[in-house]
Amino acid sequence: MNRSIRVVLADDEPVILRGLKKLIAWESLGLEIVGEACDGIELKTLIDSAAPDLIISDISMPGYSGIDIIRGIHESGRSIKVVFISAYQEFAYARQALQYGAVDYLLKPVNTGQLEQAAGKAVALIRQESEEERNKERLKSYERKKVSGTIEELLEQLTDGNKGAAVTLARLGNTAITRFATICAVEIDEYSGGSSRWEEHERKLVEFALSNIIKETVESSGSGYVFRKGERLCILLQHEQPDEPRSLIDDLHQKINSYLKLQVTIGVGKPGGGLEEADDSYRSALKALRSKYFCGLNRVIEDDGAPGALSSLTSPAPLADTQLSLIEALKMLEKETASVRCKELLDQVEQLSGGSPAQAVSHIYNTVLQLEQELAEYSVDAAAQQGPSPALLEQFTAAPTYAALGAAFCSAVEELFSQLAGRLSGKEMPQLLQVKAYVEEHYAENITLESMAALLYMNPYYFSSFFKKHTGQNFKHYLTEVRLNHARRLLLQSSLMIYEIAEQVGYNNARHFSDMFKKKFGRLPQEYKQSLKP
Repeated sequence: MNRSIRVVLADDEPVILRGLKKLIAWESLGLEIVGEACDGIELKTLIDSAAPDLIISDISMPGYSGIDIIRGIHESGRSIKVVFISAYQEFAYARQALQYGAVDYLLKPVNTGQLEQAAGKAVALIRQESEEERNKERLKSYERKKVSGTIEELLEQLTDGNKGAAVTLARLGNTAITRFATICAVEIDEYSGGSSRWEEHERKLVEFALSNIIKETVESSGSGYVFRKGERLCILLQHEQPDEPRSLIDDLHQKINSYLKLQVTIGVGKPGGGLEEADDSYRSALKALRSKYFCGLNRVIEDDGAPGALSSLTSPAPLADTQLSLIEALKMLEKETASVRCKELLDQVEQLSGGSPAQAVSHIYNTVLQLEQELAEYSVDAAAQQGPSPALLEQFTAAPTYAALGAAFCSAVEELFSQLAGRLSGKEMPQLLQVKAYVEEHYAENITLESMAALLYMNPYYFSSFFKKHTGQNFKHYLTEVRLNHARRLLLQSSLMIYEIAEQVGYNNARHFSDMFKKKFGRLPQEYKQSLKP
């Protein structure tokens, strides 16, 4: 629906003004009178304050003449239409008025038909020009969107490795020639786990606000362009100094946190030598972004150029050793030692995972599985003897960062400790811990059920019942477990021969030792060692 056309009437005779207002039905023609002027000065003021589309004015007034007024309109470039009324039938006035674009020139006294015809002519011109202007704006908007879309497509192609896209971008004139080009990738941290607290419409609003603040910050710097790559927003920065992107991205990150209260991680790629190397910088930015699992969320991360968080460890032997130490600390109810071993194990897993969250989860989950298998005979929870629940694996997998995974792991270990402490509580616990401490120290010696019973001043039958009651296994089986666990540690961490390892853990017969090792670990000692080589 067309809006009303705004009209200002001007005449230095009040009676003429009143007559003009009543002469025609202004509203039926789509006209609205928004102001009246009694002289040229008032009219000039009204032009600025009332913003009329059409002026119907006497051509000769005090202050400024009608010619002064229309000349000013013409020189200012405003699209105001003017119809003049005059009692002076002078061709010079009419000629000047028409030269400056007056729609019509009416002589007093003006009748209804003349005024309606002149007003109708002005309305038609205003409507036509307004539509043409709207069409121009629509065309400009379309062209802007078309160019913007083209640039985004070219930037996508560029980051995919299409070197020719750099030439096309330069030809469009939207990119500069600079020493360096850096790609940065932005990711909303809440999306990392694959779920969000937001509904779809809320998510779109958040992404819209995020896109706006990124564009305002980057484009105001005059050195960048924002584009979408898949589900992420990316930034192309062109700069002369290699360290320029960091200060801009730090500022952007602070604004996002402050204004949107939104946590995002921004990966900053290594600077490329111009647009042609933008694909390398993009891959570098993604690498930096992926490392947020280990580095932590809601921060700016630069790719340091390292091949990844690969460990200097060449075999899982140190991890296996720490796992065994953790098991022994739990069996001995040494809470502080168990806590230290948990930290050591988490540090080793981070190194062994090579920057892969999936690898980290696998190592941690397998550790819990081993702990529960080794400690199953101590558990008061029958369900725990069946291994970790699928829910625990889901919890580990859903952890947004390695720190969160580590906290979940420590919580699982604390639960195991609580189960063991509950099972081994009471006045007999010190006696049981005395037995375990003795076995840990003397496992290579000739330990028998009788010698251990004598250590506690018990008869062998009572000691056997006592030990099985509190551990869920007979003493001979426990002693074998301790010896074989130490044997595995020696196998993985030393160059001793099999018979030498057998002797060091209390076996005089190497063949018997090998059979017992295979029964527990599924392979003969040499086969087991070979299977763990990288």
